[in-house]
Amino acid sequence: MSVARAVFVDRDGVINQLVPDPVTGHPESPLAVGDVLLVAGAAEGLRALADAGWLLVGVSNQPSAAKGLVSPPELEAIQRRVIELLEAQGAVLDGFELCLHHPEGVVSELTGTCDCRKPAPGMLLRASAALGIDRQASWMVGDTAGDIQAGQAAGCRTILVENPDSAHKRTGDLTPTAVAPDLAAAARLILRAKGVTSRP
Repeated sequence: MSVARAVFVDRDGVINQLVPDPVTGHPESPLAVGDVLLVAGAAEGLRALADAGWLLVGVSNQPSAAKGLVSPPELEAIQRRVIELLEAQGAVLDGFELCLHHPEGVVSELTGTCDCRKPAPGMLLRASAALGIDRQASWMVGDTAGDIQAGQAAGCRTILVENPDSAHKRTGDLTPTAVAPDLAAAARLILRAKGVTSRP
């Protein structure tokens, strides 16, 4: 029986800052290691949750390799840099799931539909099975419609981070459990939520 409670956290726009896409100009995932910068207070929020006994699991769509914008090794290096910057501030995640697929990619092995790309809940389900997570006692924190929909599909409570740079990814009728301006504020909401206690 699952006993662990977790906070699933999107990466780009929540943990690290977005950067302008070279094609569209919209703020998107960083495409170079040197562009990786943490959002202010993100590591602090993650530390507070970990200190209260919550498991921390990153769940992130990363289609840039599928689109031919970066190579898989470059994508891996960017991910490593995010983790390094977090760990330098004392924030350690218990797991990190990445979806590398995109339905309209140009790299054949990464192109097509999948069950992991948010709004599908596959990454949350996979991490829950691996770590023994009770999803109904857990939260999904993200800044896009897909994040909230994935969290809801997995049975989690949800917090929408209203990052102004990702407003173009918040379309449709969203009904998150709560909203917050950033990850640090989301962490405070989770720690104060009624009926929620940390994992022993």
